[in-house]
Amino acid sequence: MLIPGEFRPLAKKELLKIPVFGLIARGATVIVDRSSGESRKRSLDKLKNTLAEGISILLFAEGTQNRSKEILQPFKDGAFRLAVDTQMPVLPMVVIGAGRLMPPGTINLRPGLVKIVVGPEISTTGMTETIALKNHTFEVMKDMMIKNS
Repeated sequence: MLIPGEFRPLAKKELLKIPVFGLIARGATVIVDRSSGESRKRSLDKLKNTLAEGISILLFAEGTQNRSKEILQPFKDGAFRLAVDTQMPVLPMVVIGAGRLMPPGTINLRPGLVKIVVGPEISTTGMTETIALKNHTFEVMKDMMIKNS
């Protein structure tokens, strides 16, 4: 099992507009309105509570689908701030092949296979700064993408 036990993803509020998927997202995820500082704070508090209950969380560090020619887009800070604040480890995972099945900016899904690669757990024990964790995780995940594409 890639993620042992229960987990909750963080989802942007825009996903609620997608027919059927929006209903699923509302019940199974923590929703965030990225344009609202208050919403970001509430979602961060919910994620901390989720972790405290022993439930893993799933965050997409890029914040959205990659629409660039780069292997990875720059990472947002939130996932790494949360990991450092809670001293929880990061488990880097990359999804390979999803872009061609669900092109960015559309809801046109195509059948097919994706590959999920899981890297080694990255400890945050004793860390107080997020930038080093974010940069290290970026390099680990970039290397995973290159080796598995």
